Amino acid sequence: MSRLAHLERAVDRLTPLSLAEKSWDNVGIMVEAPRRPGQTHEPTKRRIVLCNDLTTPVCDEALSDPDTFAILTYHPPIFSGLKSLTLQTPLQASLLRCIAHGVSVFTIHTASDNSVGGVNDFMGSGLLKAAGVETDSEGMIRPGTGKGLRAITEAKNVPDGQEGAGGGRIVDFLEGGGRKLSRSEVVQAVKDRLNLKHLQAAWATTGVQDIQTVAICAGSGAGVLKGVPADLYLTGEMSHHDILAAVAAGTHVLCCNHSATERPWLHYYGPRLERALNEVGKEDTDAPFEGYEVVVSQADREPLEVV
Repeated sequence: MSRLAHLERAVDRLTPLSLAEKSWDNVGIMVEAPRRPGQTHEPTKRRIVLCNDLTTPVCDEALSDPDTFAILTYHPPIFSGLKSLTLQTPLQASLLRCIAHGVSVFTIHTASDNSVGGVNDFMGSGLLKAAGVETDSEGMIRPGTGKGLRAITEAKNVPDGQEGAGGGRIVDFLEGGGRKLSRSEVVQAVKDRLNLKHLQAAWATTGVQDIQTVAICAGSGAGVLKGVPADLYLTGEMSHHDILAAVAAGTHVLCCNHSATERPWLHYYGPRLERALNEVGKEDTDAPFEGYEVVVSQADREPLEVV
């Protein structure tokens, strides 16, 4: 089994691609780097770099280590059809450089949003912990277990171990056995979970002072959150008019910037992916195995900052 196949199998154990929004999303192998001419065996590279976006700095960082064999991105670097691959476009140039260096590119996007232990669970669990709800040793709560966290739209026919998976999340502090949080406490809990200094808040004049329910969608959340009954919406970004509609209906809104809701989860996912990869590698008796290393890119950054 190839090392890329090991990665596919490990990803499927944690964030199954079958949970992705495949009607519009693009997940899985974006680039499968071929062997170079004359190579009869797969190089024994063992390093995978995690990132939110395959930017030029991320590509530079990943390719600077000759042990890198794959980059796992949250956002797909190929989202719609390509009519050409040239060095004139930075993203295409990064893909071509990866191919030239024998580095494959793999994407998980909405599979990681919808899966148990994914991006939305990470945010929801952080809020529940702040409200006094007991979490596991990694600070997480499993959706659909009566601890105040469930999917907005629960997925059907999910893989084993993914019961409770689905689109978006609803947090209910009281249902989880915790307490309501003030607006300022919710803001601080989000900042702590996502390691942020600033958020954007739209407070509804008819909204509640103390928050019991929060609807969550990482990234751009308007489509998932629209019409969902909750005291507060938590997302990366929403359009001006979607925010106005929410606050007019009495729902507060917190926006954190798009990838700022996604990137922090990679630090939780990385060690879990490394363990899963090494388990898969040990199970594959047909391939020599020396151990995998998963690192989170240091060059991957939120493009917007407060100045």
